Amino acid sequence: SMWVLLSQVRRTALRHVASNRSAWMSPRGVSSRISVVDLAPDGSAEGNMKVAKALSDAFADTGFAIVTSTGVPTKVITELRSASVEFFHLSVEEKQLTNEGVSKGYGHSPYCRMEENGAQLLGDFTKPNDLVESLTYRPQDGLKLHNPRLQAAVQDFMTYLPEFQKVLCNTCELALGLEAGFFAARQTDNESLRMAFYPDLGDSTSPLEGQMRYGAHVDSFGITILNLDPQHPEGLQVRLGDSDDSEWADVPYVEGSFVLNVGALLSRWTNGFWKASVHRVLFMPGQRLSIVAGALRPRDDVLIEACGPSADEKRFSPIVAGDFCKERVELHRPSYLQQKGMDGQHTEDLSDAIRNYQQ
Repeated sequence: SMWVLLSQVRRTALRHVASNRSAWMSPRGVSSRISVVDLAPDGSAEGNMKVAKALSDAFADTGFAIVTSTGVPTKVITELRSASVEFFHLSVEEKQLTNEGVSKGYGHSPYCRMEENGAQLLGDFTKPNDLVESLTYRPQDGLKLHNPRLQAAVQDFMTYLPEFQKVLCNTCELALGLEAGFFAARQTDNESLRMAFYPDLGDSTSPLEGQMRYGAHVDSFGITILNLDPQHPEGLQVRLGDSDDSEWADVPYVEGSFVLNVGALLSRWTNGFWKASVHRVLFMPGQRLSIVAGALRPRDDVLIEACGPSADEKRFSPIVAGDFCKERVELHRPSYLQQKGMDGQHTEDLSDAIRNYQQ
């Protein structure tokens, strides 16, 4: 029957993905445009500048870089991933205990289930919600997990994150020719840690038309710090050009690495010198747990004015970071247009503003 035939085709496709994973996980054989940068310099000023230039070149080219020598121990990452997966396998009712009876959606409640729509960050309000659950920890809010193992794993990871963030701050200041401490003096101390879980739908459920694990979008803030799932790293793609028909390149998995990418606010801060590239997470077989943190996100009161090598062009008017970031957080929410009371031409104008980082 047709159903049996479709099942056989699906099983063949799954075997094909599995048989090609080892080749896919190697940076060879995929787009060489995604640079791998070792953050550990040799201790000299020349070595520091070499690292800074390599990172800057990657951000200027694709907006993405794969970095090694981050200082975050593998065992700490592994435990956080394992404890997080255990959490996401709990019942919905148990997971929602984290919200303490109040579920306000993305950007407000720690636990969200299928309540995000990444495509809206590009002004596309036509796509279904993304196939993702998430748990977000914000240092100033705290997190009552009712789960001692995950609570300890989060806290352990957060003890190593500040040094990694400091290295990125210093390296980016050097890369952009800014005075030492420029980003550190402006950076928020409430950078979040987000565990994003993409469940395995199995054979019984299929994505809706146009639905992805995370729709094509541009990140919002400073630098996104992403640790891919070593069991199922495939699916993350970056668009290599500015047009809708540009080539998409797989972001390869490199053992012991983190993936960095530039957000819209940082791109605007550098006057477009560093690219905030469009990227997406395709629907692939198997569950996936991504660990997502950040760096260089400014405090809400910081005025964002062009800095770095391209500052003189003044492509963007100054904007208060908090105003920009608040709107970007709201854009994740499926109810955004309804909240704004928009339709028709107003929506088209809004979409244009979003794509130009004006919203």
